[in-house]
Amino acid sequence: MSLLNRTRPSRLLTVALALTVVVAGSACGAFDTPQARSCAWLDRTSDEKGGTGQRTVVLLDRSSSTQPDAAATQGARVPDWAATVMAARGLAQSELEGGILSVAGFDGTRATVDWEVDGASVTPVEGNDMRKRDHRSSRRGCFEERLRQMSADTPSSDRTDVLGALAAAADQLGSTEGRRRIVVATDGLVNTGCADLRSAGFDGTAEITAMVARCERTGELPDLKSAEVSLVGIGRAARGEVPSSPQTAWLAAFWTRMCEATAASACRVTASARTREAGSNTEAGKTEPEVTFPAVSEQPTGRITTIILPGSVLFGTDRAELSQAARSTLDDAARRIKELDPVSVAVSGHTDSRGSERRGRQLSLARALAVRSALAERGTVVASVHGYSDDRPKCSPEQRDGVPDYAAMACNRRVEIAVTVRR
Repeated sequence: MSLLNRTRPSRLLTVALALTVVVAGSACGAFDTPQARSCAWLDRTSDEKGGTGQRTVVLLDRSSSTQPDAAATQGARVPDWAATVMAARGLAQSELEGGILSVAGFDGTRATVDWEVDGASVTPVEGNDMRKRDHRSSRRGCFEERLRQMSADTPSSDRTDVLGALAAAADQLGSTEGRRRIVVATDGLVNTGCADLRSAGFDGTAEITAMVARCERTGELPDLKSAEVSLVGIGRAARGEVPSSPQTAWLAAFWTRMCEATAASACRVTASARTREAGSNTEAGKTEPEVTFPAVSEQPTGRITTIILPGSVLFGTDRAELSQAARSTLDDAARRIKELDPVSVAVSGHTDSRGSERRGRQLSLARALAVRSALAERGTVVASVHGYSDDRPKCSPEQRDGVPDYAAMACNRRVEIAVTVRR
C-alpha cells in the first residue's frame, strides 16, 4: 500500500471533523453567509404561545414628525430612534435572552402597526466569556441595523397614534405571566383620537386630567396591566417647532398620566434621545396635521409694538420662576426691543379665569416682575409693571358649552411687553 493510500483516511477524517465543527458552530447551514447566520434569529418566530417567559415589545414612531423634511439644514441634529432604543433600559442583549422579542414601526392607527420582528425567540448564549461577548455583539449589530431600516420606512398614514400602538403591543404581549416590557421611541405628538394634541395648551395639570378622562370614556386606553412601559424621546420631533422646557415637561407629565391610566406596573417617560445629522438627501415623505406649541409673537398697533410671551414658554405650571429655556427667549426679546428704539417699555402679566381673583393677580404680577428683572439684566429699562389676572383675555371664550377650552386658557396665560416707539 502506498504512503498516499495509508494517509488518506486520516486526512479525510480531519476534514470531516472540521466541517462538523463549522456546521455545529453556526445556527444555520454551512453555506449561509456570516451575516445571514448572525441575523437569522430576528426572523424566527417562537412557537411559545403562553408560558411564564419574559416578553419584550419595541415600538418605533415612523410618522412624518419624526423624520426631517427635505428643507432640513445639512448637519442639523434630529432624533436617532435606533440609537435611542439601543440605549434604553432593559434592552441589553443579555437581558433579552431567554425571552420573546417583537419589534414594530407605527404611525396612524392600531391597524398600521407593522411587526418587523414577530415574536422572535432570543435563546441564551452559551460558551465561554469571549464567545458570549462576540455572539451578543453580533446580535446587537443585527438588532440595530433592523431598527435603522424601520426608521427609514415611509409612513403609511398621515396621522400619529401612540395609544393605538400601545394597544397593538398589548395584543402582542398576550396574557403571559412572566415579565412584560414595552419600549416606545416617539416624540409623543399625537394628532388623532382621544389624545389629539393639536388644540392643547401645553400648560397646566387640569388639561392633562381632562384628556385622560376623555380617553377612559371613549375606551381608547389599552389594558397594560402588569407591563413595564418606557416612552423615550418625548417632545423630540425632527421637524416643526421646538417645545420649551416647560412645554416638554408638560408633555412628559401628560404621557406619564396616560401610561398610569393603562394600569401599567411601571411608567418611565423621558425626553432624552440620541441624535444624528439630518443629511442632505432627505425625502419629504407624507405630511400630517401638525401639533403646534404656543410661541412668541409680535403685534404692532400704531406706535406700540407688543411682544407676546406665552406662559408655557417661560414658566412651569402655576409658577413665577423663569425656566432655563426662558433665557434664550428673553435674549431675543431684549434684542428686538433695542431694534425698535423704544421711548418706553411696559410689562404686563395675564392669567386665565381659573382660581381666585386674588391668586390670579398675585401670579400675573409675579410673572411680570420676573420678566422685568430679566430684561433689566439685559440692559432694558421697564417703565411700568402690571398684573391683570384674567381681566384682559386674548382668547375667548375659555368655556364652550360647559367644556373647558384649554388652548384658549393657555393663550390667556401670557406676559406682554408693550414697546412704545417714536413716530
